[in-house]
Amino acid sequence: MDDTVYKIAMAGMLHDIGKFAERGNMPVTPKYINDNADLYQPFYNNRHSHKHAVYTAAFIEQNIKLLPQEFNAHAWGLSDSFINLAAGHHKPETPIQWIVAVADRVSSGFDRDEFESYNKGIDFRDYKKTRLLPIIEGVSFEKKSEKETLDSYHYRYPLKAISPASIFPEKKSEIERADAEKEYEELFSNFIDALQNLEHRKHVLLWFEHFDSLFCACASHIPAATVGNVIPDVSLYDHCRATGALAAALYLFHDHTKTLTTEKVKNYDDKKFLILTGDFYGIQDFIFSEGSETGKASAKLLRGRSFAVSLISELAADLMCRKMGLPGCCIILNAAGKFTIIAPNTSEAQQNIAAAEQQVNQWLYKRFFGQCALGISWVEASCDDLVSGKFGTLWERLAASVERKKYARFSLDDFGGAVHGYLDEFNNTLKSPLCPFCSKRPSAPMAENDPLLGEAVSACPVCRDHIYLGTRLVKTTRIAIGHRDAPFEQDCLLDPIFDFYQVSLDVSGKLLQLADTDQLYKYWDIAIPNEQKGSVSLATKYINGYVPVYTDRDGTNESLDRLLAGKKSEKLKDELFDMIRDGWPKTFLHLAKQSLNQSPDGKFCGIEALGILKADVDNLGRIFGCGLSRMSLSRLATLSRQMNNFFTLYLPHLLSNDKRFQDIYTVFAGGDDLFLIGPWNHIIDFADFFNEAFGRYASGNRQVTLSAGISVNKPNEPVSSLAERSEQALHKAKTSGRNAITLFAEPVPWHVFKELQAVQSTMQSWLDTEVINKAMLYRFNDFTRLAGEEKSFLAKPGFIEDSDWTCLKWRSMFKYSIVRNVGKKLKGDEKLAAISQVEQAGAWFNTYSSAMKIPLWQIIYNQR
Repeated sequence: MDDTVYKIAMAGMLHDIGKFAERGNMPVTPKYINDNADLYQPFYNNRHSHKHAVYTAAFIEQNIKLLPQEFNAHAWGLSDSFINLAAGHHKPETPIQWIVAVADRVSSGFDRDEFESYNKGIDFRDYKKTRLLPIIEGVSFEKKSEKETLDSYHYRYPLKAISPASIFPEKKSEIERADAEKEYEELFSNFIDALQNLEHRKHVLLWFEHFDSLFCACASHIPAATVGNVIPDVSLYDHCRATGALAAALYLFHDHTKTLTTEKVKNYDDKKFLILTGDFYGIQDFIFSEGSETGKASAKLLRGRSFAVSLISELAADLMCRKMGLPGCCIILNAAGKFTIIAPNTSEAQQNIAAAEQQVNQWLYKRFFGQCALGISWVEASCDDLVSGKFGTLWERLAASVERKKYARFSLDDFGGAVHGYLDEFNNTLKSPLCPFCSKRPSAPMAENDPLLGEAVSACPVCRDHIYLGTRLVKTTRIAIGHRDAPFEQDCLLDPIFDFYQVSLDVSGKLLQLADTDQLYKYWDIAIPNEQKGSVSLATKYINGYVPVYTDRDGTNESLDRLLAGKKSEKLKDELFDMIRDGWPKTFLHLAKQSLNQSPDGKFCGIEALGILKADVDNLGRIFGCGLSRMSLSRLATLSRQMNNFFTLYLPHLLSNDKRFQDIYTVFAGGDDLFLIGPWNHIIDFADFFNEAFGRYASGNRQVTLSAGISVNKPNEPVSSLAERSEQALHKAKTSGRNAITLFAEPVPWHVFKELQAVQSTMQSWLDTEVINKAMLYRFNDFTRLAGEEKSFLAKPGFIEDSDWTCLKWRSMFKYSIVRNVGKKLKGDEKLAAISQVEQAGAWFNTYSSAMKIPLWQIIYNQR
């Protein structure tokens, strides 16, 4: 890779680091500022402006020992010094410096005239007291009659490193300047401390990715712009990262087209960029394929396959960049199987994109026979297309290109017809020639008798690798990715991804030596997020969902009784203790047993079942397409990352730390959706809690909502059935008007669901105090059915059969039933009071009709 590309990308990433340093009160002498003002600061109306540019230079000089040695090397890349590239963006003098300057403007969404005005004179406000505003609060599908102002926003983000708690916006309140300065000083101090501990300083490509994660952790809640009339809703991190991406693509364009002159760099009209999107099609088919042995390893397989989806998406984007000679910062969006890259619009880049797409799809087709594929779409763009006011049109063009690609995933010339050589790959000397985990691919000798396979003995390399990932993910927090021939010894994939990337979850070996020989491409921290993520030492990827594992808590007498379900087998108990000792992922059977309730006499009651929750954000396409009044590349990147953080940063932390939800298993979560499996009653409680949390995360914006579907399944049902039924439930919630949840096939808005959960609590209290008995619950079930039929009957047009009128008698039946059956052990006024209490159920049936199944069936299933 061209050193100059990385030099320019890093200069773009660091160009505004001076804003962080200045606000954090990094010590800089007046002499240093005066000596460098003319070099880096614009001069207008008899004063220098944009002091942060000098602070960028000071930051690099003061911390040069904490940065890769290349930053101070004269022979690294083209002749411009790194410090001048980073700090000279407001007063550029060379074509290379102008590349960073133009990238800065375009990233901000400025056209040429807007930036010149910004660069000359601006109205200042107390920038240290200004806090980042949540873009999500400003999302609206309605045309606003008034221009947005600071007063339009009621929330702000706390000035802290990102963590599961700090990503939630807070109500705006006045902050004292002294407190504001202290917050910046503390955050900057922590950033410098962590910078000292970043790994791989001698390996600039690895270090850059580690620095990216550290800067993300510390600068994601710092507003990029705090002066003038700008709404401070774009983070410093996202602005700087987008600047680095644009600068790298700009340089490659001008270098390959031999147009590296100041005049050409400043041209806003030429189509210099490709905005490229990758979409991993067929994720559900990838995750939920089945075979005869799938059930025995379902938890590991699902975990491994889900993680493999994230890996394939991450590495497909990385392969695209490697082919084009771009750094990783050019991947501006990457979540939930989709990524977006800023690339140069050159013939070489287009050829490399096609080559990378072909390489990925050949690998996928050979292993998944067309069930999944990577679709690549792109549009040409100029600087003018990327500025505010025009970016939305560009994004619509890209969305249309993506939509067309969905109907042409594969080239029929390359992949049409029968799969050549399929039958020739079967080996009848193996225990199972056909892989018992997918029933799709031939088993392979290289996987035979692998200890990970257990009694199955045989497997195809793909399924063995997915079991490997699913098994090891719960026991490690780091992952190494290198060249396919990297000597990771035995603890790695049998089948390198795209025949190029080897992956290992054993990071205790020769990683330093691999980095020295350029065989180590990635080294990631994939731990479940905690509250100290500012202390980043290497690249952080939130792609490892929470999985419940056996712990000492499962070895208590109560837990053993529940898990063994009354079976006194010593063999089963010994097996369970082995799983507790080794920290194995919990099986779906044992997750279902966690839904049992212990009665006062020590016995367990209720049904053993799984709850399957599928949920996603409503109208996501509209949110990104027309929900933002001010569209720019940085703003899009900020919103995308913030949306993804809720599912990949907050959710795993919630599941791993809240005891109510620690038995809920993450199949996948990221981007804007999730798929969870857990004890059925725990899942129901979780859904309500999670929706309320999302409402807080969205700053109470009622136009940004979730829909969810829950299905209740036996633990031995095929995973494909679990996925299908939960998808149907989610579809019902969406088609009922969105901002809704489906449970027991009844879609209701979230506020109604909350009301029904309160109804459940009331009915449960009647049962606990013997105001009603279990028989009455089943009579209530009949009334629920009749009330639902009545609702359909009254909405039915045309001729009505006599038999249809039967449903109208439920009210009289209800009155008769409660008089006869309520408070059987009570007399006099107490009985009359009990009947009066239960009479309110009639209003519930009338209001909620068939949706009364939601509270009623929960009580019945918990008592059965």
